[in-house]
Amino acid sequence: MRLRGKNRFLILPILLALGACSINPADGVSSGSGLAVSPSCASQLAGPYALIEATITTDTGREIPVTVLHPENSGTYPLIAFSHGAFAAPDRYLKMLGPLAAAGHVVVAPMHIDSEEFGRAEPAGPDEVWRTRNEDMRLALGELTAIEGSLAQNGIALDRTKVIAMGHSYGALMAQLAGGARAIEGDGSTPDRRDPAVDAVVVWSPPGVLPGRMTPESWSTLATPSFTITGTADVLPGFIDNWEDHKASFEYAPVGTAELWVGQGVDHYFGGMFGREKPADEASNELFQLALERTLAFMQRKTAARAVCLPQKLSDGEVYETR
Repeated sequence: MRLRGKNRFLILPILLALGACSINPADGVSSGSGLAVSPSCASQLAGPYALIEATITTDTGREIPVTVLHPENSGTYPLIAFSHGAFAAPDRYLKMLGPLAAAGHVVVAPMHIDSEEFGRAEPAGPDEVWRTRNEDMRLALGELTAIEGSLAQNGIALDRTKVIAMGHSYGALMAQLAGGARAIEGDGSTPDRRDPAVDAVVVWSPPGVLPGRMTPESWSTLATPSFTITGTADVLPGFIDNWEDHKASFEYAPVGTAELWVGQGVDHYFGGMFGREKPADEASNELFQLALERTLAFMQRKTAARAVCLPQKLSDGEVYETR
C-alpha cells in the first residue's frame, strides 16, 4: 500500500489496532469502543523528559557509557534500545530520543567504541566495532540492573513486555539483527542474534545490501514488524549513492510486516537534526516532526499500547508504504 498527499491519511492500521470504532481526525477521540485514542502524537512528543548518564560493565570489564532518557512522570514504560550511527554518539540524537521518551518510553542508548566522543587513543578496527556494537545492543536490551535501580529512584520502571530496537545508519543494522535479521560474520557464519523480547524494529536510514555482510536474504528472517525511515536525498557518496538502497530491508522483509516512510528532500541526517547536528531548515524540521509522529504511532501499535496516538494527515512531502 502506497499513500501520498494530504488527503490519503492511513487510518486502517489504527482502526485494526482499536477494533470497530469511529475516529474524529480533528480531536483524535474514538467512539464505539471503550478504548481511547490519544489526542495527537504531536502533543505526546512535546512533553518533558529527564536524562541520566550511566555505565554498563560487561563480564570482561569493558565499560559502556550509556545515555538514558525517560518521562518525567513516574510510571512503567516500554523500553527502546537505540544504536547510534558510525562515529556519532547518543547525545547527538536528543532531538529524536527526547520526544520519544517524553511520549512514554525509557530510551537506553549506549555509546559505541567507534564514537568520536569515546576517547580511545587508537581507533577500533572494523571487527572489534562489529563485535562490541552487537554486544552493546544486547546489553541495552537486557542487562540493565544498575540502570533500573537509578530509574526506580525516580519512580520509573521498565515494561519488559513492550520492547523496541531502534537505530540510525550503522546502528540500524544492530537494531535489525536484534529483530531477527542475519548478517554474514567474518567467519562466513550467519548467527541468530535475535532478542526474543523485541516487539518491533525502527530504523532510520539503514544500509542496503552490503557485499559480504548483508544480502537480500539477510532481512527475510526479520521476526518482528519493522519501520524504515529514509528520504530522497539520503545519500552518502561512495557508500550509498542511490537513496533507494535504504529501502532494501523494507523490500526484503517478510510480507505483511514492513512499513516505510520517505521524506521529500530528506538527507541522511534530516538536514542536521541529528547525527551531524547543525541548524536545519524549516522543511527538514517539519518533516522530521512528521517522521517522529509516525514512528510513535507505529511503536504504539506494535506494542499493543492501550491508546494509539493520531499522527497528522500525510503532507505532500511524505510517502508512506506498507507491504
